[in-house]
Amino acid sequence: MKVFVCGSVDPEIKEKYLEGIDKIAENLTEHNDGVMCVGSKTGSVGAMYNKMIEGDGFVDIIVPTPYANEAEGMIANSITRVDTLFLLQQVALRNTNVTLVLPGGNGTLAELYMITDSIKSGFDTDVVIVYNINGFYDKIKEMNDFMLEAGTLRERQYKFFTWCNTPEEVIEVFDKVRAKLLDNN
Repeated sequence: MKVFVCGSVDPEIKEKYLEGIDKIAENLTEHNDGVMCVGSKTGSVGAMYNKMIEGDGFVDIIVPTPYANEAEGMIANSITRVDTLFLLQQVALRNTNVTLVLPGGNGTLAELYMITDSIKSGFDTDVVIVYNINGFYDKIKEMNDFMLEAGTLRERQYKFFTWCNTPEEVIEVFDKVRAKLLDNN
């Protein structure tokens, strides 16, 4: 299984929004799964990257050309440069089975909604997990529920989201995806 990891690269993210990322990374490494993420050693993405590298996990970095210097010197199985964030997401979705959305800012929210639109358009990924650690995404979930009620978001768009509040819930979704992948082989 390969996981596209979205989230913050900001070094000032509060520690309480990084809780459990180490457990998720350990699970991925234990199962010889890989991640694809932007090149950063900081933020929630950096927490995942650092733990994967520490455990000799499989990491592919994908980075827009204007930010390529941020990936310089990072350890990875591969580093792919793309011209735009949109292209980054398309390449990542075509090469992963799961998208894991960690706590992040405006860029992460843009990615979340662009990803769901891309999936709707037929790009490959099975599941989008929103890791709602310590209620980080509660307001976004409320907004999505409101948009469903208002008729501006369709159930078929919303069904792509799997909301998880604990690392154990994320790992449970990973286990289901792994089982499905084994069944398909």
